[in-house]
Amino acid sequence: MKKIVFLAVAAIALAFMIVGCNIEDKDIDAIQELVLADEVWFDASTPEDSTREQPTMLMATADSIFWWRGPQTPDAPDIFVDPVGDSGYVEWSRHSTGNVNIFAFLPDTGWVHWDKPLGETSEIRGIFRRTGAAADSNRGWVLEKISCAVGKSDNGTITIDSIHIEAVDGDPKVTIEDPLNTFYDVKDLTAFNSAESVTITIYTNSENTVAFLHTIVAIWPIRTPFENMGDGVHQGTWRVQLLEHVPRFAIFDVMHESTLWDEDYAYDYSGVLFPYTIKNE
Repeated sequence: MKKIVFLAVAAIALAFMIVGCNIEDKDIDAIQELVLADEVWFDASTPEDSTREQPTMLMATADSIFWWRGPQTPDAPDIFVDPVGDSGYVEWSRHSTGNVNIFAFLPDTGWVHWDKPLGETSEIRGIFRRTGAAADSNRGWVLEKISCAVGKSDNGTITIDSIHIEAVDGDPKVTIEDPLNTFYDVKDLTAFNSAESVTITIYTNSENTVAFLHTIVAIWPIRTPFENMGDGVHQGTWRVQLLEHVPRFAIFDVMHESTLWDEDYAYDYSGVLFPYTIKNE
């Protein structure tokens, strides 16, 4: 009799486990479908100044140098989903390969062109919230928060320790130290006034670095060099775009200086992508 009771209890427990696993699998599938269908936060947020079809036509200049990333070939993204109660935690990453083109003016040889192979991994995280019922579309899941995105070259040595962003009047004031664990409400992003001046300071792990700000004006990517303050610190002034738009993305782009000035030095890059919006007062 005791054996029968034990087997019955075990069967009930196993049934609950199976049902629970099936529910979790359905939630994982629903969130993954939302991530794969997204064209704003995940897939669209991580590329740099290139497209899959053609290289960018705009080139940043600094110290007699022109450079740009060519079209990249992305691998399939890796998506990890962890549903916990009414929250769904997402980690998205993707590796891409391509090339970076460099035209540099060297004192001894004049203008030279280098085409270096590029390999980098982009990562971003999000938090979904169940706001509806399991019977609803996508089982009631909606994206609630998004992190900064990060990019890093294969075997890269450069890291961004922190980024300080401050509007001319002191508001808003943002510090980013752990970008993948710095989350923003997708409906309440950091907002800057149209055309206001913003001071950006980037702290890196090496004094042998160059830094750029990448933004979009109209449909064109614009890359602006930061001033090297020494000791791995870079600073610049960003003039916020004129038109309201939700969301926009600013990319803080740091490379080892030898990437641009040494033919034999590999592509060595670290970047952070910051989501924001613009308001007209």
